[in-house]
Amino acid sequence: DRLFDRAELRRPVVVDGDNDVVHDKGRGVTFLSTLYINSAATNGVVRIFVRRNINAAANCSYTIDPSAGVVLPDYPHLGLSNNHLYLTTNEIGGGVFAKVRRFNVDQMADCLAASVTTATLASAVGQRVVTPAEGAKETQYFSWAENATTIRIWSWNQNAAAPVSVLRTIASSVFTVNPDCRGGAANNDFTDSLWASIHGFNRRGAVGKGRAYFYWNVGPDASHTQGHVHSAIFREGDLALLAQTPMFITNNTACNGLPMISTNDRGDLGISTAVGGKAGGAGTAAQGYVGIADDFAGGIGFFPSITLVASGTHNRTDQRYGDYFTTRQHNPCGNNWTATSYALSGGTGVANVNSRYVEFGRRRDLGCWNEWQNHIPNVQP
Repeated sequence: DRLFDRAELRRPVVVDGDNDVVHDKGRGVTFLSTLYINSAATNGVVRIFVRRNINAAANCSYTIDPSAGVVLPDYPHLGLSNNHLYLTTNEIGGGVFAKVRRFNVDQMADCLAASVTTATLASAVGQRVVTPAEGAKETQYFSWAENATTIRIWSWNQNAAAPVSVLRTIASSVFTVNPDCRGGAANNDFTDSLWASIHGFNRRGAVGKGRAYFYWNVGPDASHTQGHVHSAIFREGDLALLAQTPMFITNNTACNGLPMISTNDRGDLGISTAVGGKAGGAGTAAQGYVGIADDFAGGIGFFPSITLVASGTHNRTDQRYGDYFTTRQHNPCGNNWTATSYALSGGTGVANVNSRYVEFGRRRDLGCWNEWQNHIPNVQP
């Protein structure tokens, strides 16, 4: 890898986007990643911007160039642990590999030359994608489906030089080309060939209460006539399987997916997700929801109810719905969450995007949120 702390890119480039943002509450620093690619979409770099004040310009940036050759670092995602910032990418060029880069977060927060360790998570079973787990402390976690009944869990302790993995047997998942989630005014399908594939683009993890949670999209099965979500929950330490809980109940009337989860300071789960469409067509449009799985939920990792936050009438025509769904812990109210969501209302054009930034939590934690709502962060020295 080549890591630069200056703005240096090969031309011509295109800002592809694929943005991701994480905030380090303890250090008071926000990290933003952006993917830049060449015009042929065969080569690219990821730039990580460092902002000590979110309402001011970036203090510095780091440009991660995977190779002097032709490599596209697709699908970049950021994650944090106590001592490190993580960047995961799906690297295309001379093969397809899942890569994880671990940076010294103190050095990056101070805009110094940052040490980085790179791990290639080799797969003998075909292309796999990983993303960092939310809420990680001493150990960061990643996972993928080894096959329909086996999950591979990667763990990277902050004192270890490289990640290690274990295999665990779980209930079977149906990975499919397309679960068929048509609906909305034009009866378009909002899911594509990667929505519920074994590659894992819609797989997410989180850590809390001594557990590692993993959720992923799957296709219809004998008990569920629609595309839906599976989960597997493990005990930290020995990664023993604790539960496999359905995310929530849709009574087989609609597809659901995009389990974008994050934990709060208690270790409870918050989610930004989507519901809509159905197999055979004539379902509703895909719409955005948020929910909470905690001690009121009646089960480990189960969301007993979800709340509509982004209403819509149409599905996209290109089957690329859901790229901008995210859930993060709220700052400074650590028992609440922030989320992004969207739907299409009144048509399929840019003007019809009903995009939402959402802050949510339980009423018991409303006091902190009342104090901080609508506040602009103070400028730090």
